[in-house]
Amino acid sequence: MDTTATVEALVGLGILLTALYLQSESFVDPLVSGIAVQSLLLAALLGWLAWVYDNWEFGAVAVLVVGVRVLLVPYILRRQTRAFRWRAREIHASHRVTGHALAAVALAIVGWFVFQQTLAPSLPAVPGIALPFVLLLEGLLMLATRRNTLVQVIGYLEEENAIVYAAALFAFGFPLFIEVVVFLDVLGVVLVAIILSIQRDVTGLPEAEILEELSG
Repeated sequence: MDTTATVEALVGLGILLTALYLQSESFVDPLVSGIAVQSLLLAALLGWLAWVYDNWEFGAVAVLVVGVRVLLVPYILRRQTRAFRWRAREIHASHRVTGHALAAVALAIVGWFVFQQTLAPSLPAVPGIALPFVLLLEGLLMLATRRNTLVQVIGYLEEENAIVYAAALFAFGFPLFIEVVVFLDVLGVVLVAIILSIQRDVTGLPEAEILEELSG
């Protein structure tokens, strides 16, 4: 295995581990840190590929990922968590995180197997070729099972990471796809800001006993 394949495999393993960690956590602050680490790993992979292939577009996307998903969006989410104490944790989430974690592991195994049997034969032989697909499934699981809006935003970011990850592995030589991903990233930031602003204006506070659970 050459150096590039080794780097892709190691970064892919790190991204998968962060995805599983996100499913096992109910507090928002650790989730924000987890998605930031996942995005940083993705940016590192893009930067490595930009250097190996001398491709400035991968480098530009790496810079955008760091600026938006590692710095800007986590900063916004942490500010929301500290401004509204009830957003620090999903209500009654402590009873569900074990189930979420087990479901995430099972989904990763099943998703990997399904991908290898269906899509992998028609795609280039790339190390970790199934990981973007598995990451996409993990993001969908988070969106489907979580109730806290901030956690759902993190699930959306994981979906975006899966798209960019797939582009990094498969879209070399197709710059238009990279440009579309950049556009979606910027659009996602705007949508996140609008959603959080609307929820802040229309949502009230829960009862005191729920606040105690949310604070841990």
